Amino acid sequence: MCCSLPGHSDRSIPCKPSSDSRVSAMSSSSRSQPGARQFPGNCTLERALQAVVDVFHQYSARQGELDLLSIGDFRTLLTEQAPNFLGTCDRNRAGYLDKLFQETDLNKDKELSFEEFTIVLSKLADDAHRISHGSERCGPDRD
Repeated sequence: MCCSLPGHSDRSIPCKPSSDSRVSAMSSSSRSQPGARQFPGNCTLERALQAVVDVFHQYSARQGELDLLSIGDFRTLLTEQAPNFLGTCDRNRAGYLDKLFQETDLNKDKELSFEEFTIVLSKLADDAHRISHGSERCGPDRD
């Protein structure tokens, strides 16, 4: 970890904002356009957020100016990128992904915007947090 404090491997030194708001971080997103503004920064959280955006873009269907996930895109993204999440708590049962998609499709347009997808990310993050503490991953309100 590049920003670790001695003796505190789980804490990072706060990153400083870029002095030039036009500075672009390198992005692995294949949808980046030349001159497009990229999420700046090289801090752990900023890199993680950029990775989440890049993964979303990798699987989302481009329609006009909107990035949207169809149910098929959603299934593929989670089965390829979150197999451990799906492999526990009976999340691999028939219909689980359809139910999760319907619950997070807030405007019921049968596609997930990035904002709607963040609801799923919160479930993934909660699962990862439970794993980090060795906590029970399954139970009420834990799907």
